[in-house]
Amino acid sequence: MGAYSQKDPEARKILDKVSARSRADYPIQVSFEYIYEDLMDKRTTTQTGTLIIEKSKFRLSVGEAVVYCDGITVWNHLTSAQEVYISDAEDGGATNDFFITDPSELFTFYQEGFKYRITGEFDLNGQTYTEIDIFPEDLDKNYHTVKLLVNKKNNNIYSAQAYGKQGVNHTVILTDYKKKVITEGKTFVFDPAEHPGLEIVDTRF
Repeated sequence: MGAYSQKDPEARKILDKVSARSRADYPIQVSFEYIYEDLMDKRTTTQTGTLIIEKSKFRLSVGEAVVYCDGITVWNHLTSAQEVYISDAEDGGATNDFFITDPSELFTFYQEGFKYRITGEFDLNGQTYTEIDIFPEDLDKNYHTVKLLVNKKNNNIYSAQAYGKQGVNHTVILTDYKKKVITEGKTFVFDPAEHPGLEIVDTRF
């Protein structure tokens, strides 16, 4: 019980290095592989995507969805359905079963509401990684542990896996990391005028 109730200072040092690096590298573009695993139904699906982050702004592309956020408003564009859902950023689609409720917090989510500890160190594909287990303080979350692998050399996240209490696991593996990418205003803002025939669902009212 003691390990689960503590915030390991050595783990925090590593996590803070991850966060500091990301802030220094803004705007960041990462490519990733997302794996959804349902152990009860014995079903696994894999998708690839990209994420651009600049402080509280982001653009997430995965599957048939593109999510834009300018820090105030979120646009969730479902490309195949020709629909866009608009919401406030503060409640833009946050869920209880995945550790990242805001994609812009990929490198900083641990800072509030979590405990953490180092659980190991090992080599993978010629690189050395530190394994850190992160636990939500809110016991009502649908997941009990987030396992991070952090590259010991460059302090970058290699993978993050959330283990669900009901047998549903989410894994994100970063396959590419680009720093100081070029962005502009429309990078994080969805323009309905560019999509004729689009159905707009504004949930802010």
